[in-house]
Amino acid sequence: MGSESPGAVRRVLGAAAVAAAVAAAATGCGAGPAPQSPPAAAPAVPPMDAPFEPANAEGGKTPPPQGVPAQAWAALENFLDVRTAAGAPLPEPAADPDCSLPGPGCTWDFGAETLVWSAGTGPRALRAEIYDRWKSSVRSLGWPVTSEYLFGGDYRTDFEKGSLIYVPRLGRIMDWNPAVEKAAVVIGDSQAGHDTWVGKGLASLGYTPVILGAGGTGYTQGNGTVDNYPSALETEQWLMPWGDPGLVVLQGGGNDAYGADNTQIRQNALQLIREVKRTYPRSRIVVVGVIGDGTGRRAEIDDLLGRVAAEQGLDFLSPRNWWKRYSLTSKLADGLHLSQAGHTAAAPVFARELGAVLKQGGD
Repeated sequence: MGSESPGAVRRVLGAAAVAAAVAAAATGCGAGPAPQSPPAAAPAVPPMDAPFEPANAEGGKTPPPQGVPAQAWAALENFLDVRTAAGAPLPEPAADPDCSLPGPGCTWDFGAETLVWSAGTGPRALRAEIYDRWKSSVRSLGWPVTSEYLFGGDYRTDFEKGSLIYVPRLGRIMDWNPAVEKAAVVIGDSQAGHDTWVGKGLASLGYTPVILGAGGTGYTQGNGTVDNYPSALETEQWLMPWGDPGLVVLQGGGNDAYGADNTQIRQNALQLIREVKRTYPRSRIVVVGVIGDGTGRRAEIDDLLGRVAAEQGLDFLSPRNWWKRYSLTSKLADGLHLSQAGHTAAAPVFARELGAVLKQGGD
Protein backbone atom coordinates (compact mmCIF):
# COMPACT_ATOMS: atom_id res chain seq x y z
CA MET A 1 0.00 0.00 0.00
CA GLY A 2 3.09 2.27 -0.01
CA SER A 3 2.87 5.42 2.07
CA GLU A 4 -0.87 5.91 1.64
CA SER A 5 -3.17 5.57 4.65
CA PRO A 6 -5.24 2.35 4.87
CA GLY A 7 -8.47 4.18 4.05
CA ALA A 8 -7.20 6.46 1.32
CA VAL A 9 -6.83 3.73 -1.27
CA ARG A 10 -10.40 2.48 -1.07
CA ARG A 11 -12.62 3.09 -4.07
CA VAL A 12 -16.22 4.17 -3.46
CA LEU A 13 -18.96 1.72 -4.37
CA GLY A 14 -21.11 2.56 -7.39
CA ALA A 15 -24.23 4.56 -6.63
CA ALA A 16 -26.55 1.67 -7.30
CA ALA A 17 -24.55 -0.70 -5.10
CA VAL A 18 -24.44 1.79 -2.25
CA ALA A 19 -28.17 2.42 -2.45
CA ALA A 20 -28.84 -1.31 -2.39
CA ALA A 21 -26.57 -1.85 0.59
CA VAL A 22 -28.12 1.02 2.55
CA ALA A 23 -31.64 -0.18 1.77
CA ALA A 24 -30.76 -3.69 2.89
CA ALA A 25 -29.16 -2.42 6.07
CA ALA A 26 -32.18 -0.30 6.91
CA THR A 27 -34.31 -3.45 7.11
CA GLY A 28 -32.26 -4.73 10.05
CA CYS A 29 -29.04 -6.64 10.60
CA GLY A 30 -28.86 -9.83 12.55
CA ALA A 31 -30.42 -9.92 16.02
CA GLY A 32 -32.22 -6.95 17.50
CA PRO A 33 -34.16 -4.02 16.05
CA ALA A 34 -32.82 -1.88 13.23
CA PRO A 35 -30.33 0.83 14.29
CA GLN A 36 -31.67 4.33 14.85
CA SER A 37 -30.11 7.76 15.00
CA PRO A 38 -28.67 8.49 18.47
CA PRO A 39 -29.08 11.69 20.47
CA ALA A 40 -26.47 14.34 19.78
CA ALA A 41 -24.83 13.77 23.15
CA ALA A 42 -24.03 10.12 22.45
CA PRO A 43 -20.27 9.50 22.48
CA ALA A 44 -20.38 7.34 19.36
CA VAL A 45 -22.69 7.16 16.36
CA PRO A 46 -24.57 3.85 16.22
CA PRO A 47 -23.54 2.54 12.80
CA MET A 48 -25.64 1.13 10.03
CA ASP A 49 -24.53 -2.44 9.46
CA ALA A 50 -23.61 -3.65 6.03
CA PRO A 51 -25.83 -6.61 5.08
CA PHE A 52 -23.82 -9.70 6.00
CA GLU A 53 -23.14 -12.41 3.47
CA PRO A 54 -20.45 -15.03 4.13
CA ALA A 55 -17.52 -13.62 2.21
CA ASN A 56 -15.98 -15.77 -0.46
CA ALA A 57 -14.48 -12.99 -2.55
CA GLU A 58 -10.80 -13.20 -3.31
CA GLY A 59 -10.32 -9.53 -2.62
CA GLY A 60 -11.88 -6.12 -2.23
CA LYS A 61 -11.76 -3.07 -4.41
CA THR A 62 -8.10 -2.60 -3.51
CA PRO A 63 -5.43 -5.11 -2.55
CA PRO A 64 -5.59 -6.07 1.14
CA PRO A 65 -2.81 -4.97 3.45
CA GLN A 66 -0.23 -7.57 4.39
CA GLY A 67 -1.60 -10.12 6.83
CA VAL A 68 -5.27 -9.30 6.15
CA PRO A 69 -7.30 -12.11 4.51
CA ALA A 70 -8.87 -11.10 1.21
CA GLN A 71 -12.39 -11.95 2.35
CA ALA A 72 -11.96 -9.88 5.52
CA TRP A 73 -10.66 -6.90 3.56
CA ALA A 74 -13.54 -7.06 1.08
CA ALA A 75 -16.11 -7.15 3.91
CA LEU A 76 -14.44 -4.32 5.84
CA GLU A 77 -14.25 -2.11 2.74
CA ASN A 78 -17.91 -2.70 2.06
CA PHE A 79 -18.81 -1.88 5.66
CA LEU A 80 -16.96 1.45 5.48
CA ASP A 81 -18.71 2.36 2.24
CA VAL A 82 -22.12 1.62 3.74
CA ARG A 83 -21.31 3.78 6.75
CA THR A 84 -20.21 6.62 4.50
CA ALA A 85 -23.33 6.33 2.34
CA ALA A 86 -25.49 6.36 5.46
CA GLY A 87 -23.96 9.67 6.59
CA ALA A 88 -21.94 8.18 9.46
CA PRO A 89 -18.43 7.78 8.02
CA LEU A 90 -15.61 6.52 10.16
CA PRO A 91 -12.41 8.59 10.41
CA GLU A 92 -9.19 7.53 8.75
CA PRO A 93 -7.61 4.74 10.79
CA ALA A 94 -4.10 5.10 12.13
CA ALA A 95 -3.11 1.55 11.21
CA ASP A 96 -4.12 -1.48 9.17
CA PRO A 97 -6.50 -4.13 10.52
CA ASP A 98 -5.09 -6.56 13.04
CA CYS A 99 -5.95 -10.09 11.96
CA SER A 100 -4.09 -12.01 14.64
CA LEU A 101 -7.28 -13.12 16.40
CA PRO A 102 -8.04 -16.85 16.27
CA GLY A 103 -11.18 -17.86 14.46
CA PRO A 104 -10.00 -16.28 12.12
CA GLY A 105 -10.84 -12.73 13.07
CA CYS A 106 -9.75 -9.15 12.57
CA THR A 107 -10.11 -5.87 14.44
CA TRP A 108 -9.66 -2.39 13.01
CA ASP A 109 -9.29 0.54 15.41
CA PHE A 110 -11.04 3.80 14.49
CA GLY A 111 -10.75 5.48 17.89
CA ALA A 112 -14.25 5.79 19.34
CA GLU A 113 -15.27 2.64 17.46
CA THR A 114 -13.53 -0.58 16.49
CA LEU A 115 -14.57 -2.84 13.64
CA VAL A 116 -14.57 -6.53 14.48
CA TRP A 117 -14.74 -9.12 11.69
CA SER A 118 -15.05 -12.88 11.67
CA ALA A 119 -15.79 -15.19 8.77
CA GLY A 120 -18.99 -16.37 10.43
CA THR A 121 -20.50 -13.08 11.57
CA GLY A 122 -19.06 -10.43 9.26
CA PRO A 123 -17.93 -6.91 10.22
CA ARG A 124 -19.52 -5.15 13.19
CA ALA A 125 -18.76 -1.84 14.87
CA LEU A 126 -18.23 -1.73 18.65
CA ARG A 127 -17.90 1.43 20.71
CA ALA A 128 -14.61 1.62 22.60
CA GLU A 129 -16.10 0.70 26.00
CA ILE A 130 -17.89 -2.36 24.62
CA TYR A 131 -14.84 -3.42 22.61
CA ASP A 132 -12.60 -3.28 25.69
CA ARG A 133 -15.07 -5.44 27.62
CA TRP A 134 -15.43 -7.87 24.71
CA LYS A 135 -11.65 -8.34 24.46
CA SER A 136 -11.59 -9.67 28.02
CA SER A 137 -14.72 -11.80 27.55
CA VAL A 138 -14.46 -13.07 23.99
CA ARG A 139 -14.58 -16.70 25.06
CA SER A 140 -17.82 -16.24 26.99
CA LEU A 141 -19.49 -13.80 24.57
CA GLY A 142 -18.36 -15.06 21.18
CA TRP A 143 -18.25 -12.81 18.11
CA PRO A 144 -20.51 -9.75 17.73
CA VAL A 145 -23.53 -10.42 15.52
CA THR A 146 -24.74 -6.79 15.39
CA SER A 147 -23.20 -3.39 15.59
CA GLU A 148 -24.50 -1.08 18.30
CA TYR A 149 -28.16 -0.05 18.11
CA LEU A 150 -30.54 2.02 20.23
CA PHE A 151 -32.36 -0.06 22.83
CA GLY A 152 -34.65 1.47 25.41
CA GLY A 153 -32.75 4.74 25.24
CA ASP A 154 -29.41 2.98 25.72
CA TYR A 155 -26.99 1.28 23.32
CA ARG A 156 -26.99 -2.48 22.83
CA THR A 157 -24.61 -4.82 21.02
CA ASP A 158 -25.49 -8.47 20.50
CA PHE A 159 -22.95 -11.30 20.51
CA GLU A 160 -23.19 -14.99 19.75
CA LYS A 161 -23.64 -15.81 23.43
CA GLY A 162 -25.18 -12.72 24.98
CA SER A 163 -25.58 -8.96 24.80
CA LEU A 164 -23.92 -5.93 26.38
CA ILE A 165 -25.64 -2.58 26.85
CA TYR A 166 -23.88 0.74 27.33
CA VAL A 167 -25.91 3.05 29.59
CA PRO A 168 -24.91 6.72 29.15
CA ARG A 169 -26.92 7.73 32.24
CA LEU A 170 -24.63 5.56 34.36
CA GLY A 171 -21.50 5.67 32.25
CA ARG A 172 -21.34 1.88 32.61
CA ILE A 173 -21.84 -1.33 30.68
CA MET A 174 -24.58 -3.69 31.79
CA ASP A 175 -25.51 -7.26 30.98
CA TRP A 176 -28.68 -8.25 29.11
CA ASN A 177 -30.95 -10.59 31.08
CA PRO A 178 -34.26 -11.25 29.28
CA ALA A 179 -35.91 -12.41 32.53
CA VAL A 180 -34.65 -9.55 34.69
CA GLU A 181 -38.13 -8.88 36.15
CA LYS A 182 -38.00 -12.28 37.84
CA ALA A 183 -34.40 -11.88 38.98
CA ALA A 184 -33.08 -11.12 42.43
CA VAL A 185 -29.76 -9.33 42.00
CA VAL A 186 -27.55 -10.17 44.99
CA ILE A 187 -24.43 -8.26 45.95
CA GLY A 188 -22.84 -10.41 48.61
CA ASP A 189 -19.99 -12.53 49.94
CA SER A 190 -19.48 -16.28 50.34
CA GLN A 191 -22.84 -16.51 52.12
CA ALA A 192 -24.61 -15.57 48.88
CA GLY A 193 -23.86 -18.32 46.37
CA HIS A 194 -26.52 -20.21 44.42
CA ASP A 195 -26.24 -23.18 46.81
CA THR A 196 -26.23 -21.12 50.02
CA TRP A 197 -29.06 -20.09 52.31
CA VAL A 198 -29.33 -16.83 50.37
CA GLY A 199 -29.51 -18.36 46.89
CA LYS A 200 -31.72 -21.27 47.92
CA GLY A 201 -34.04 -19.02 49.89
CA LEU A 202 -34.53 -16.61 47.00
CA ALA A 203 -35.17 -19.46 44.59
CA SER A 204 -37.85 -20.88 46.88
CA LEU A 205 -39.61 -17.49 46.75
CA GLY A 206 -39.72 -17.69 42.95
CA TYR A 207 -36.76 -15.45 42.14
CA THR A 208 -33.87 -16.33 39.86
CA PRO A 209 -30.79 -15.30 41.83
CA VAL A 210 -28.16 -13.28 39.95
CA ILE A 211 -25.19 -13.53 42.29
CA LEU A 212 -22.57 -10.79 42.20
CA GLY A 213 -19.68 -10.20 44.56
CA ALA A 214 -17.39 -12.94 45.83
CA GLY A 215 -16.17 -14.75 48.90
CA GLY A 216 -13.92 -12.70 51.12
CA THR A 217 -15.43 -9.39 50.04
CA GLY A 218 -17.62 -6.88 51.84
CA TYR A 219 -18.49 -3.20 52.04
CA THR A 220 -14.85 -2.36 52.78
CA GLN A 221 -13.02 -5.63 52.06
CA GLY A 222 -11.66 -7.06 48.80
CA ASN A 223 -10.23 -10.54 48.36
CA GLY A 224 -7.20 -9.65 46.26
CA THR A 225 -9.01 -10.36 42.99
CA VAL A 226 -12.41 -8.72 43.47
CA ASP A 227 -12.61 -5.33 45.17
CA ASN A 228 -15.04 -4.23 47.88
CA TYR A 229 -18.72 -3.88 46.97
CA PRO A 230 -18.94 -0.23 45.84
CA SER A 231 -15.59 -0.27 44.03
CA ALA A 232 -16.34 -3.55 42.23
CA LEU A 233 -19.66 -2.17 41.03
CA GLU A 234 -18.30 1.16 39.83
CA THR A 235 -15.29 -0.37 38.04
CA GLU A 236 -17.42 -3.09 36.40
CA GLN A 237 -15.57 -6.01 37.94
CA TRP A 238 -18.93 -7.68 37.65
CA LEU A 239 -21.78 -6.53 35.42
CA MET A 240 -25.19 -5.57 36.71
CA PRO A 241 -28.14 -6.81 34.63
CA TRP A 242 -29.91 -4.13 32.60
CA GLY A 243 -33.54 -3.28 33.36
CA ASP A 244 -35.66 -3.47 36.50
CA PRO A 245 -34.91 -6.55 38.64
CA GLY A 246 -37.73 -7.89 40.75
CA LEU A 247 -35.54 -7.52 43.83
CA VAL A 248 -32.07 -6.31 44.82
CA VAL A 249 -30.42 -7.82 47.90
CA LEU A 250 -27.37 -6.25 49.55
CA GLN A 251 -26.00 -9.02 51.77
CA GLY A 252 -22.97 -9.27 53.96
CA GLY A 253 -20.65 -7.42 56.24
CA GLY A 254 -19.07 -10.37 58.00
CA ASN A 255 -15.73 -9.82 56.30
CA ASP A 256 -15.83 -6.17 57.36
CA ALA A 257 -15.38 -7.35 60.95
CA TYR A 258 -11.67 -7.70 60.26
CA GLY A 259 -9.99 -4.30 60.17
CA ALA A 260 -12.49 -1.64 59.10
CA ASP A 261 -14.03 0.71 61.63
CA ASN A 262 -17.70 1.68 61.72
CA THR A 263 -17.09 5.01 60.00
CA GLN A 264 -15.55 3.37 56.94
CA ILE A 265 -18.17 0.63 56.81
CA ARG A 266 -20.95 3.21 56.98
CA GLN A 267 -19.34 5.37 54.30
CA ASN A 268 -18.91 2.46 51.90
CA ALA A 269 -22.40 1.14 52.59
CA LEU A 270 -23.86 4.55 51.75
CA GLN A 271 -21.73 4.68 48.61
CA LEU A 272 -23.03 1.29 47.48
CA ILE A 273 -26.65 2.13 48.28
CA ARG A 274 -26.47 5.41 46.36
CA GLU A 275 -25.08 3.64 43.30
CA VAL A 276 -27.60 0.79 43.48
CA LYS A 277 -30.46 3.28 43.78
CA ARG A 278 -29.11 5.16 40.78
CA THR A 279 -28.83 1.93 38.84
CA TYR A 280 -32.24 0.52 39.80
CA PRO A 281 -34.49 3.44 40.78
CA ARG A 282 -37.65 1.33 40.38
CA SER A 283 -36.55 -1.92 42.08
CA ARG A 284 -37.17 -3.06 45.65
CA ILE A 285 -33.91 -3.07 47.66
CA VAL A 286 -33.44 -5.13 50.82
CA VAL A 287 -30.34 -4.98 53.03
CA VAL A 288 -29.52 -8.31 54.69
CA GLY A 289 -27.13 -8.01 57.62
CA VAL A 290 -24.51 -10.30 59.13
CA ILE A 291 -25.42 -13.83 60.17
CA GLY A 292 -23.97 -14.90 63.53
CA ASP A 293 -24.69 -15.83 67.14
CA GLY A 294 -25.82 -12.33 68.14
CA THR A 295 -22.61 -11.28 69.86
CA GLY A 296 -19.31 -9.61 69.04
CA ARG A 297 -18.21 -7.56 66.07
CA ARG A 298 -20.48 -9.32 63.57
CA ALA A 299 -23.53 -8.30 65.60
CA GLU A 300 -22.24 -4.72 65.84
CA ILE A 301 -21.94 -4.49 62.05
CA ASP A 302 -25.42 -5.97 61.64
CA ASP A 303 -26.79 -3.22 63.89
CA LEU A 304 -24.85 -0.58 61.94
CA LEU A 305 -26.23 -1.77 58.62
CA GLY A 306 -29.74 -1.77 60.08
CA ARG A 307 -29.35 1.90 60.98
CA VAL A 308 -27.97 2.76 57.54
CA ALA A 309 -30.85 0.96 55.82
CA ALA A 310 -33.40 2.83 57.94
CA GLU A 311 -31.77 6.17 57.13
CA GLN A 312 -31.92 5.34 53.44
CA GLY A 313 -35.53 4.16 53.53
CA LEU A 314 -34.65 0.56 52.71
CA ASP A 315 -35.98 -2.69 54.10
CA PHE A 316 -33.63 -4.50 56.47
CA LEU A 317 -33.47 -8.16 57.44
CA SER A 318 -31.28 -9.04 60.41
CA PRO A 319 -29.86 -12.58 60.69
CA ARG A 320 -27.54 -11.48 63.54
CA ASN A 321 -28.51 -14.32 65.93
CA TRP A 322 -29.63 -17.05 63.55
CA TRP A 323 -26.84 -19.47 64.47
CA LYS A 324 -28.16 -19.61 68.02
CA ARG A 325 -31.82 -18.86 67.37
CA TYR A 326 -32.24 -21.64 64.81
CA SER A 327 -29.72 -24.13 66.22
CA LEU A 328 -27.31 -23.71 63.31
CA THR A 329 -24.10 -23.59 65.33
CA SER A 330 -23.66 -27.33 65.05
CA LYS A 331 -23.94 -26.99 61.28
CA LEU A 332 -21.00 -24.59 60.89
CA ALA A 333 -18.18 -26.01 58.80
CA ASP A 334 -15.39 -23.83 60.19
CA GLY A 335 -16.84 -21.61 62.87
CA LEU A 336 -17.86 -18.92 60.36
CA HIS A 337 -19.42 -20.65 57.36
CA LEU A 338 -22.34 -23.03 57.27
CA SER A 339 -21.88 -26.53 55.93
CA GLN A 340 -24.11 -27.60 53.05
CA ALA A 341 -26.49 -29.08 55.61
CA GLY A 342 -26.45 -25.72 57.39
CA HIS A 343 -27.30 -23.82 54.21
CA THR A 344 -30.14 -26.24 53.54
CA ALA A 345 -31.49 -25.70 57.05
CA ALA A 346 -31.14 -21.88 56.92
CA ALA A 347 -32.65 -21.42 53.45
CA PRO A 348 -36.32 -21.81 54.49
CA VAL A 349 -35.68 -19.51 57.45
CA PHE A 350 -34.38 -16.82 55.10
CA ALA A 351 -37.25 -17.35 52.68
CA ARG A 352 -39.84 -17.04 55.46
CA GLU A 353 -38.31 -13.94 57.03
CA LEU A 354 -37.61 -12.22 53.71
CA GLY A 355 -41.15 -12.98 52.58
CA ALA A 356 -42.46 -11.28 55.72
CA VAL A 357 -40.29 -8.22 55.08
CA LEU A 358 -41.51 -7.94 51.49
CA LYS A 359 -45.16 -8.27 52.51
CA GLN A 360 -44.82 -5.43 55.01
CA GLY A 361 -44.22 -2.90 52.26
CA GLY A 362 -46.16 -4.55 49.45
CA ASP A 363 -44.67 -6.07 46.33
